[in-house]
This record gives sequence, structure tokens and C-alpha cells, in this order.
Amino acid sequence: MYIDTTYVMCEDVIALLDEAEEKTKRQKEELLVLAMRMMLKDSENYYRPDGRIEYQKRIDTETGEKITKHRVKMRLTHREYDYYQDMRKIFRRSISLVMAIAVRNYLAIIVEAIVNKTAKTVLADTYQFENYAIFINRICYAPSFRIWWGLPKNLELLFKK
Repeated sequence: MYIDTTYVMCEDVIALLDEAEEKTKRQKEELLVLAMRMMLKDSENYYRPDGRIEYQKRIDTETGEKITKHRVKMRLTHREYDYYQDMRKIFRRSISLVMAIAVRNYLAIIVEAIVNKTAKTVLADTYQFENYAIFINRICYAPSFRIWWGLPKNLELLFKK
């Protein structure tokens, strides 16, 4: 099942995705998912425990001019949609901002790996939801959620009470 949605992207992010698509011959959506997954592997660098949701800047601080953005239509699976929603909640940033950060920081690495055919080292697993799961539990009638983004080194710790 798919969800049709839109995200706001800055022109520079759209240009980076267009260029990457041309170089790699892979769809922008696939490249975006790979960049988001790489960002997720560095989640400790982006985790914010509290505060308001941060959004993309509206005004360029250097020039004082408005930053041009466009709505980009996307068709996501339910799982991709949930994945991005979880990233929004954990990183405390809008999905559009998370996508922009992922593209700016990780897309060049992905493109280089694909073009130089070293993708096995960077993109070893083509399954985009590597060890991603949501578990719903009830504790004294209150729903409790556990989100897994990868597996801990010591699996036994997960099952200790």
C-alpha cells in the first residue's frame, strides 16, 4: 500500500538529487532513501531529546533573501512513511529538513560508491529497513512503543527485565 504525500525541498537539494539521478541512473526516491538510511546510522549525531521541531530556514542568513522551495510529490510505502515520521520525532526536525540534511551530507558518498562500483562497502544491504521495527506494548493500560533502528551489540540486554 502506498501513501501519496508532498515534501518541501530547497532548490539546491532538488538539484543535488537531479544530478545524482543522472550520474547513477537510479531514481531520486531510491537515492533519497539510501541517504536517509545513512543518516540513520549516524543517528547519535542528530538525536535531540527535547525542544520544538526545527524546520528549514526561510531566509538565507548571509544574503537576507528568501530561500526558494518547491513541493515535491512522493509516493511512499506505509513503512517508508512510518520510518520518516519516526526520524522526525527522534531528531526533532521536520521531515523536509531531515531529507535536506541527509542529501547534503550523504548523497555524494552514495553517488561516489555507485559510480565507482564500490557500493558494496557503503550500501552493503539494499533492504532499506535494516532491522527497523516498531513494537507496541501496554504498561498498566497505557500504550508503550519501542522503535528499533538496528540491533544492539548484545542482544541479551533486550530481553532482560
